[in-house]
Amino acid sequence: MMSLMVPLTAMATSISYTNGTLSVTGAEGQVLEVISLTGKRVMEERISSPAQRFELNIPKGCYIVKVGDVVRKVSVR
Repeated sequence: MMSLMVPLTAMATSISYTNGTLSVTGAEGQVLEVISLTGKRVMEERISSPAQRFELNIPKGCYIVKVGDVVRKVSVR
């Protein structure tokens, strides 16, 4: 029987947003970018733990959140 070992660094990156808090898991050591729809970078932070939360104190609107190769759209209300 053959077993497949997946290194911990291959953990899938997850991005979620709820009530002003952006949660990122599986992206330790990568850079989080929050970009407005006009292309302005409104936030940039290095992720220092396997699961990290960020309070977004930014105006209402839609933003692009990028962590490594993972990109998500977030609506701040």
